[in-house]
Amino acid sequence: MNRSEPDISNKVSVRRVERYRDDQLLQAVSEMYTAAGGPDPKGKKILLKPNILADVPPERAVTTHPSVFRAVAYYLLERGALVLAGDSPAIHNPLFAAKGCGIQQVCRELKIPWIDFIEDSFSCKGFRLAGILKEVDYVFSLAKCKTHEFAYYTGAVKNLFGLIPGFSKAMMHAKYPNRQVFAAMVVDLLNIVKPDFAVMDAVIAMEGAGPQNGQPRHLGLLLASTNSVALDVSMAQIIGYDPLDIPILANALQRGIQLKDIGDIILEGGVLKDFRVKNFKRIAIERKYNFVYMGVRFEQLRRRFDRRPVFDHDRCILCQKCVQMCKAEALKVRDGKITIHDPNCIRCYCCHEVCPVSAIDIKRKVFG
Repeated sequence: MNRSEPDISNKVSVRRVERYRDDQLLQAVSEMYTAAGGPDPKGKKILLKPNILADVPPERAVTTHPSVFRAVAYYLLERGALVLAGDSPAIHNPLFAAKGCGIQQVCRELKIPWIDFIEDSFSCKGFRLAGILKEVDYVFSLAKCKTHEFAYYTGAVKNLFGLIPGFSKAMMHAKYPNRQVFAAMVVDLLNIVKPDFAVMDAVIAMEGAGPQNGQPRHLGLLLASTNSVALDVSMAQIIGYDPLDIPILANALQRGIQLKDIGDIILEGGVLKDFRVKNFKRIAIERKYNFVYMGVRFEQLRRRFDRRPVFDHDRCILCQKCVQMCKAEALKVRDGKITIHDPNCIRCYCCHEVCPVSAIDIKRKVFG
């Protein structure tokens, strides 16, 4: 990639936007882009990377809302940018077009080309990445505020994982089998991609068993920054997390990637305590077992104490998306049911992530 280094500041802009109204969103995006020091878009080719984990209706709060996508795209187009868009969901096939989540319709309305990340990819420092990254001037992460069973929280930084096309993402989970090494890998990806701007859709967030099977939660917030780590740190604090408990953010801070100290963040648009959300349903932090990778036998022992996928066979529709996603080969169909071979399970929770009917719970089950 030949893109120039983005101009990173520690400023995070916040606005209250109570509903997905186009006029309110466009005004907020315009104000935040200026306040946060967004790069001059005139004449630039810009890739918008929304979070489309699964192509489901926007009211489920799984994806970046199409109205937020529209506001950002319209703002950039009006200022002379050439806007492109793309994503690679967990289960990516050649027919994927972001129709169910509403983003395809926005792309058609605004004549924005949709880029299939699988069609063209390249290798870079151990990653398989969407080829469009070599062609654009700027990359914008349009994230959705959600809980995440594996990462605890997913935002602007984790959203970049979708730049890895198709099932290559599942292979990365198998290669980096616990939270700490996976977090380091995601921060490596951040350091390679170097996104130029990030917008956080937290008008309706997801709490509980995210990133797909949680519950929508109204927060009425929109955040933006040239600094994806600072934005995620701020959002994590708003929903009640200590950012140092989020492995991706802790790793970025430890390494000084985009941000060295939480205290360096400058919040524009209000005071952090005024935005904090009470009783947000977060994923419980596993404090005892988040060790660094120390070999296969140690991992197998550690996993006995981790929460594990537990299947509700009455709810399961046997779509087998979980089986497709599991590169650890822990899942099989036997006697009309999905079964799990526990020694193979790496506790990445990708099966839970892609289940469309909430048939997989993540529970503590040490034996059996």
